[in-house]
Amino acid sequence: MRTLIIMQARTKSSRLPGKALLPVGEYPSAVLAALRAGNSNCEIVVATSTEPSDDALAEILDQYGVRVVRGPLEDVLGRYALAAADLSDESVVVRLTADNVVPDGALVEELVAAFAESGLEYLSQDSPRSRLPYGLGGEVFSAATLRKAHAAATSPQDREHVSPWIRRNCRIAIHRPRALGGADYGHLRCTIDDEEDYQRICRLFEGVEDPLRAGWFDLAKRLASLPGEPAFRVPYRVIAGRACSELTLGTAQLGMQYGITNRSGQPSRGLASKMVRRAIAHGVTALDTARGYGEAEQILAEALTGAWRSRVEVITKLDPLASLAPDADAAMVYAEVDESVKRSCGALGVATLGTLLLHRAHHHHCWGGAAWNHLRRLRADGKIAKLGVSVYDPHEALELLGDPDIQHLQVPLNVLDWRWRASGVDRALADRPDVIVHARSALLQGLLAGPAEYWPRLTNYDASQCVQEIRRLAVKFGREGAADLCLAYVRSQPWIHSVVVGCESLEQVDENLRLFCLPKLSAEQCAELEGSLPRAPEGLLNPSQWKLAHDQVPN
Repeated sequence: MRTLIIMQARTKSSRLPGKALLPVGEYPSAVLAALRAGNSNCEIVVATSTEPSDDALAEILDQYGVRVVRGPLEDVLGRYALAAADLSDESVVVRLTADNVVPDGALVEELVAAFAESGLEYLSQDSPRSRLPYGLGGEVFSAATLRKAHAAATSPQDREHVSPWIRRNCRIAIHRPRALGGADYGHLRCTIDDEEDYQRICRLFEGVEDPLRAGWFDLAKRLASLPGEPAFRVPYRVIAGRACSELTLGTAQLGMQYGITNRSGQPSRGLASKMVRRAIAHGVTALDTARGYGEAEQILAEALTGAWRSRVEVITKLDPLASLAPDADAAMVYAEVDESVKRSCGALGVATLGTLLLHRAHHHHCWGGAAWNHLRRLRADGKIAKLGVSVYDPHEALELLGDPDIQHLQVPLNVLDWRWRASGVDRALADRPDVIVHARSALLQGLLAGPAEYWPRLTNYDASQCVQEIRRLAVKFGREGAADLCLAYVRSQPWIHSVVVGCESLEQVDENLRLFCLPKLSAEQCAELEGSLPRAPEGLLNPSQWKLAHDQVPN
């Protein structure tokens, strides 16, 4: 059976112009990628565009004896169909990209063999589920499957990225190469997307005696040993085929002084960027921010330059709309919503907001539903991809889960918060598997990990007793401390997809990343914890009701 590697390549790149021609291991990077993929004599063709900008690339590939097929610049799926035009339906197509120079013939051959044995329509080495570094893997499918996708896929996303239609409509699986054994390199990155990526790849191949023949596994081990590379990835869940981290970085502390226990203040912009990038490098896939978080959106725009933006989803919240009167007319509401969306797009440096949440749940139905209905129109116009709501209590959640337009819910949840299970929110979410749920306040603005004297003034509630019980249970369950126990409890709730945790320093980022890699609590431990801690009043669970000993008013 004929097998053809089709490698897509182009010279144009907004983040790293001309990257396909940049030298790696004494070869232009696209040439190195093609020659390594074909180094076991598998047939390969590079599919580039008919644009004049790719003339030099086509000429250089030809000089190295690499066959080239040229087609539409943006319609990459069309290019693949053109490159596979002379294949029989039973022939096997391997998809690689010229951004990724580490895959070699041995990796391709193992992938093809696994595909033949699987009986599936599509097999991929998608990182991190394959345990391969991002950029060290391929996809394989039959020519017949490629033709089905080419005939059926219509969206720009499907045409540009080749395989999304196949992944949605075919029988698929993830392939993990045998050589990995128990090793996991899914926290590493070896693609070429921006200057930082390119320099990493140059360091990887520096001193390699034979760049064309060096084995992919040896290069992966070498990559793991490079100075400055992350040593692990935080746990994730696979949602709609994507790896979504169980830790979401909250950014309120980056944009303003926030949190009742905050003693270090707002970090500098340079430090904030380092904190964001440290989290992303260790596998954090979502950042939580808001119009109401001071400078947070602008700070994220500064941190997410180059390829960093492509590695993470930004979830922001609508302005709290405090200036609108309860009887404001629809035109005024539309104007305020438009202004908030415009300002978020401008601050974040994007044309479309990925996920936008209502900052106040009652704005879903205020003003005759004008704000929510206008957000739905903005989503239909492509200004927003997904809509959701940040809620404060279970009653809001239960009411809003009846709206099919809500795709994301953010809830406050911690070891003291008995309300969610008592109200049946977890059971209601079983009927809405399409809703992503993030939990905030896992440490209740740091109170649960700190001494009782930091707690707000409460009537008929013994904060000292609660703190002592949390510490006792942490010891009993073998946890590292109160913060570990409290985070592990929220992480252990099966209806929570990710936990939003803010940080004031780089050390806190590192500590939270590490804590999220520790085991979760068992169901029995969760039950004992829930039965042991004193029942908290709602005035403690909602920071907006706190009576503080200083001037800070939490949000």
